[in-house]
Amino acid sequence: MYRHHNQNHHHSHQGHHHQRHDTRLDRGSPSLVEVTLLGGFAVTIDGVTTADRGWSRRSAAALVKILALAPGHRLHRERVMDLLWPDESPVRSAPRLHKAAYFARRAAGRDDAVVLRDDLVWLFPDADVAVDAVRFEQLAREAVAQCDPGLAKQALGWYGGELLPADLYEDWAADRRELLHLRRLDVLGLIGEWRELAELDPTNEEAHVQLMQRHVAAGDGEAALLQYQHLERVLERELGAEPGEAARRARLDASRLDRQDLDLRPARVDNLLAELAELADRQHAVLAQLAAVGSTPRVPEPLQGC
Repeated sequence: MYRHHNQNHHHSHQGHHHQRHDTRLDRGSPSLVEVTLLGGFAVTIDGVTTADRGWSRRSAAALVKILALAPGHRLHRERVMDLLWPDESPVRSAPRLHKAAYFARRAAGRDDAVVLRDDLVWLFPDADVAVDAVRFEQLAREAVAQCDPGLAKQALGWYGGELLPADLYEDWAADRRELLHLRRLDVLGLIGEWRELAELDPTNEEAHVQLMQRHVAAGDGEAALLQYQHLERVLERELGAEPGEAARRARLDASRLDRQDLDLRPARVDNLLAELAELADRQHAVLAQLAAVGSTPRVPEPLQGC
């Protein structure tokens, strides 16, 4: 999967040619640009990952991230400025946008990395741009719509972590991060990863019920009851609510199983004691037969302690 290219930290040492911001260059465009946004940020051009230090200017990195998440990887320039500098006037933001675009081109080593043209800001307009977050989102949506566990597993293969963990406090990333989180919960439920789902979303009652039913099916009523108690505490603490009917039914099944187990224990103990008595009688009989023929078994010496 393309994000593994991020291990190749090679830097393209191309010259930094300053171009007019409204010029689209057709020559030398990369065939494939891969932008990693899940679990971290990286830009890979034709298999070569750009150097992290090139993206140290936050405005340049943020510009690329915003465009990577945008439909078609382009936005109106006023929208970009509003996202990057919400408290600044367009007059003050415009030169900052041009500077951010310049440093983004320099970090990418491409003059056409960010192009401003016709009031739009484009990310690599002449390249095929692949973004892991967008691909995950597309596959997850298709998986849920088609109820396809295979597609769900493909989607999870693209999920390398939460969206842009270094930008947790950026408003422009918050809504998309939450949406991607919800998509992940959807596909986990689709393939039955209930334990992980319950850990990521502790108030997800369906996940807890599924885990309880799994314990009951395995004959472990005690584990199912502990799962119910955990759900009960979480719902009370987080939502001030109680478990629903499905959880209560699962608890009832677990209680019955647990009682059956308790009822069977005395009989189980009696059976084991009877087996032990039979073994003792058998041992006495064998020893008597050996004594009758003048042979005695060697008694092993006790093991020495450490």
